[in-house]
Amino acid sequence: MPLEPSPSVTAPRDRTFDIEGERLVYPTQFRDGCSAAGLFLVKSKVANEYIADSGFELAEVAPGRGILVLTGVRYTDTDCGEYDETAMAFFVRRAGQRSRLPYAGTWLDIVRGNTASFTWNLQVTTPLSRDAGIFMWGFPKTIEDISFEQSGERAAFNLRMDGQEVYDYSVLANGSTSPPPVTSAVYSIWEGAPHVSYLTQTYRDARYRPGGGRLRLGDHPLADKLRALGLPRRPLLATWAGHLSFSMSEPEKL
Repeated sequence: MPLEPSPSVTAPRDRTFDIEGERLVYPTQFRDGCSAAGLFLVKSKVANEYIADSGFELAEVAPGRGILVLTGVRYTDTDCGEYDETAMAFFVRRAGQRSRLPYAGTWLDIVRGNTASFTWNLQVTTPLSRDAGIFMWGFPKTIEDISFEQSGERAAFNLRMDGQEVYDYSVLANGSTSPPPVTSAVYSIWEGAPHVSYLTQTYRDARYRPGGGRLRLGDHPLADKLRALGLPRRPLLATWAGHLSFSMSEPEKL
């Protein structure tokens, strides 16, 4: 079923959007929040089946393997209000595109921020954040039950859909790193065609831990799809950001 914004959404020709009584523009600002993420090695063949209609395919980092990024964010100050979000995205290339240096070149591109991501699943907790994502960028957002807990040295995001657990992901929630801002490309299918937007990200109180993070899968059908990708397993890299800020640009047609 195609994603549709709610009837309360209007988009004037000047790209000013009236959504749920709020007026939103590009670039859209996400001023503060915290996040936990994990980069997981997954099966390319299965992932490509999941995104077959997108026109993109996994950027392989090893034979038959690509990267899934699983993210949980608690937004506390944004143009779209306060909300929680969980996301599952793959590092991808346009179908048929190849790195000049297979595998090693893909790793370098990911590290340098030169490989785009494509969001496969995206869940939020409010109608405003859902409709903004769908209508302004074409992200596959749905409203679901997301809980965030920070206790002691750990923070955890739990996603439930249809009354069943999808996953619980936790990381060590302490850090002192403040890396320089980075701008990355994000692909989406917007207005029926592939587009690219640019996400400029700044992190503070961050921590990067190879092999860190704990992922538990539940009994929802989406959890079974994650199992088919080869999860649960330890992430290649677990990250925590005590503070973050994002700026998301207007989509550009590819």
